[in-house]
Amino acid sequence: MWLEILLTSVLGFVIYWFVSRDKEETLPLEDGWWGPGARPAAAEDSSIRPFKVETSEEEIQDLHRRIDRVRLTPPLEDARFHFGFNSTYLKKVLSYWRNDFDWRKQVDILNRYPHFKTRIEGLDIHFIHVKPPQPPSGCTPKPLLMVHGWPGSFYEFYKIIPLLTDPRSHGLSEEHVFEVICPSIPGYGFSEASSKKGLNSVATARIFYKLMLRLGFREFYIQGGDWGSLICTNIAQMVPSHVKGLHLNMAFIVNPGILTLLLGRRFPRLFGYTQRDMELLFPFREKVFYSLLRESGYMHIQCTKPDTVGCALNDSPV
Repeated sequence: MWLEILLTSVLGFVIYWFVSRDKEETLPLEDGWWGPGARPAAAEDSSIRPFKVETSEEEIQDLHRRIDRVRLTPPLEDARFHFGFNSTYLKKVLSYWRNDFDWRKQVDILNRYPHFKTRIEGLDIHFIHVKPPQPPSGCTPKPLLMVHGWPGSFYEFYKIIPLLTDPRSHGLSEEHVFEVICPSIPGYGFSEASSKKGLNSVATARIFYKLMLRLGFREFYIQGGDWGSLICTNIAQMVPSHVKGLHLNMAFIVNPGILTLLLGRRFPRLFGYTQRDMELLFPFREKVFYSLLRESGYMHIQCTKPDTVGCALNDSPV
């Protein structure tokens, strides 16, 4: 048994060393161009333009026609949601979307806060910028960049923005008052998608850092979840002297956990496992590995063949 523990420990150390040895604490601040064609010789237009969310009767009617013309196949008996979205339940969603959802009201809600666009690295970047309505005397609002995730948007933050920009009106302390900037990740919401391969969280972090500089903020706070957490972490790694605080509601941890997985079942107390942890983790192959295979189909197709599902989604909202 002790030989097994020793060999497992050595194996875990070797794997951990291999994974972590090239890890960089900081990221280089580079540059990029993601617009169509070659980068123009002229300087990029750095103006900030007001933007308004709009829709038209023609767009709503087109949406209704696409919903009405949907072709659904019946689900397997007792399939529930095991093989994807259950088409029987989908009919209820479509009925609400087609007959009850108020699109014009939603447009008014989206326009509750000021929207803007500006061009950075060849892309039109959309963001909302909300300033405190009545900042306390002698108080300088703290600039806060908030970045959404997938499959989300800047709208994720609409309900918390008033608490950040006007805490007094909501019974909160005025010790911390924020000026909030919520951009749309390129390709999401109203931000232009990249025309070139290679746009990633690091490039997006750089674009959002440039956005904050363009708005006049040399130092600021950042918050993110899902993709936003990785983008915000990259900003902090890229320009640590400009980031005064980083808050994440989803943390990515690169840790092979070999010792935990191999020895945790035999020595649960050694790794701080509770009985509930044991129920969720072991047997590992069935509880974790097989579960990931069953539930990550969407991730695999988006990672490998995004254009296939993208064409279908763009053609039919259903």
